Amino acid sequence: MTFIQPHSFVALVLLSVTCIAALPATAAEMVPDGFTALFNGRDLTGWHTLPGGTWEVKDGAILGMSAASEPKHGMLVTDKTYRNFILQATFKVVRGNSGLYFRCEKKNSATGVVGFQAEVDNSNDVGGIYETGGRGWVKRPDHAKTEAIAKRGDWNTMLVRAIGPDVTVLLNGSQTVSFTDDRSRREGHIALQLHGGQEMEVLFKDIAILEIPDDAGFVPLLTGTDLSGWQTTGNWIPEEPHGVTLKPRPGEGGWRRYHHYLTTDRPYGDFILDLEFKYAKAGNTGVFLRVGDPKNHVDSGFEVQILDTFGKNPVGAHDCGGVIKTSAPSKNMARPAGEWNRYVITCVGSSLQVEFNGERVIDLDFATSAMKDRPLRGLIGFQDEGKPVSYRNVRIVELPAEPALP
Repeated sequence: MTFIQPHSFVALVLLSVTCIAALPATAAEMVPDGFTALFNGRDLTGWHTLPGGTWEVKDGAILGMSAASEPKHGMLVTDKTYRNFILQATFKVVRGNSGLYFRCEKKNSATGVVGFQAEVDNSNDVGGIYETGGRGWVKRPDHAKTEAIAKRGDWNTMLVRAIGPDVTVLLNGSQTVSFTDDRSRREGHIALQLHGGQEMEVLFKDIAILEIPDDAGFVPLLTGTDLSGWQTTGNWIPEEPHGVTLKPRPGEGGWRRYHHYLTTDRPYGDFILDLEFKYAKAGNTGVFLRVGDPKNHVDSGFEVQILDTFGKNPVGAHDCGGVIKTSAPSKNMARPAGEWNRYVITCVGSSLQVEFNGERVIDLDFATSAMKDRPLRGLIGFQDEGKPVSYRNVRIVELPAEPALP
């Protein structure tokens, strides 16, 4: 599954796909809307090789091979360098140990490059982060988790999100590693690896990138000290770190009291919204997105539900992690009442992804859903249903509109 499901709509706030038709169907149809294809499905245009092994295009995929007698790490390297981005690649390891390098620097050495690699192999370290020429393993994944999600010897999809000092890796839709405030290099090439000294055969396809401007790092949406930038008549109390707690007044209840919702005073189009939330027993609230009318959030925007549904199975669209009236979460990731949960919500055009406590539970195209008439730009809001709820570490990165396409 791709990071953002392909679809044909043209009113993207992040990007239009008018040029994707120029790509071969096998490559274009797997490029997420808004992303730029790094591999055209035909040849290695935009890439160059470093000594060690061989790289060729076969049946619409990049095939890398080397013998165990080859001491060098054969590298296929992008001509360009990249800073902040979301990178997608689909891979299949037949034999050997490979890697998806990013923010790497070329070196005249046996490894060819230094920098980060997201591990690509058939072991339980797949999806971990290793720094060649630096710290070695920066963060290994949980082996029990990769054992469950990795498809050994088959096609897997990896997503790397690198924005400023923050890095996250997902494998087949599930987060494997994540870390913040890292001090390593912030720019470099993307590269594919053939590990030296091993019998290697690995394939890559559907390689695509969404570049994010240098000044578009995550910024807090809440100060933690006041409600500047927001509007409400509800009893929302600012709290550190960058959060807020709803303390309902006596007699307050019901979901139609829209003026009590905590709502931004300006709209947002395409973005990544990262936040944590905690509810009490039987808690009920929701994150509203792209609200067109602050007097009626429900009918002019859409809601990612927050509800005390810990342990419930099966779950539906009205349970925690679901999109009301539209889509149920793929699994129940809700923690018990009183514990902190985390959403990372990505809105790109009519595409919506929700990562819930490290698992992608929503991958939705609004253009083909019951919410297809909702705006692609609007306010962000937190629902007041008269039940205590807390949010913290609420931050956002706005994504650029209509970057260049190949």
